[in-house]
Amino acid sequence: MSFLNLKLSEISIMSKISSMTSYAVCSQKGEDSTLTWEIKSVNSRFLDIQIRLPVRDLGLEQQLKKIIQAKTQRGKIEASLKVVSNSSKTKADTKELTKLNRLMEEVRKRIPETRALTFGEISEWLRDHRSYEEKSYPFGKKSVISIFRQTLESFIGGRASEGVALEVAVIKRLNSIEELLLAQRNDLDRLKVKQRQDLQKRINLLGSKIDEDRTLQELAILAQKSDIHEELDRLEAHTKDCKKLMLSQGPHGKRIDFIAQELNREANTLGAKSTDIQSSRRALDLKILIEQIREQTQNIE
Repeated sequence: MSFLNLKLSEISIMSKISSMTSYAVCSQKGEDSTLTWEIKSVNSRFLDIQIRLPVRDLGLEQQLKKIIQAKTQRGKIEASLKVVSNSSKTKADTKELTKLNRLMEEVRKRIPETRALTFGEISEWLRDHRSYEEKSYPFGKKSVISIFRQTLESFIGGRASEGVALEVAVIKRLNSIEELLLAQRNDLDRLKVKQRQDLQKRINLLGSKIDEDRTLQELAILAQKSDIHEELDRLEAHTKDCKKLMLSQGPHGKRIDFIAQELNREANTLGAKSTDIQSSRRALDLKILIEQIREQTQNIE
């Protein structure tokens, strides 16, 4: 199956690529409080999951991590649960602030240089330690997990949507690489003629005659040193392998990055063997395209 003539909508249907970055938020409002799940992620070499829960729900952490692990394979993922009372919190907050103040006094007795808490740290304390009456906390374990799953599905959907855009970007550059390789392969006959002409010019500059056999021998040596058939074959093979990989099941990021490294190695050799400006420019354009693929790969799961 070829990507060459596919439209964006067709790639979207076929795509198995996922981004490592995404964001989702989902809320459910109860009679006296509102539960909100927030999940976000950034790039990471491995799967790193951090879950922040109110004290009341800390026992759910491992179960929630397993749910995420079943859906993702790479990325630094942060999930946080917030439960905010819809009614007045003044009395509860005053009680918790008094408790926090006593704790800070105890800490300062032991560590006098302890700094003052920031507003954000105090707010976090209140969020995690605010006590709710059962009637004002209607969210049981099933509700918390159910809303978490909804948020996670939205989060995964965001990864998939961005994955389509990443796949299109990589495919465009792979197609451009194939065009450069085809142009270079079609130019090989011209390069052979140019090598012979350049060698004849150097012979003429010496002002001496060299027999045809010696000229052919020198041309053979030059052709061997500058031969790029193997490099072109390997570059074309790596490009095809990358396209096939993008149609397979993930994860894709590390494998595409490995292929890009191999492409870069062959492009360096191609540049080193260039015998004219046009070939050098193609080698440089090739390296730019490969680097762009590697940049996109950093976002692919």
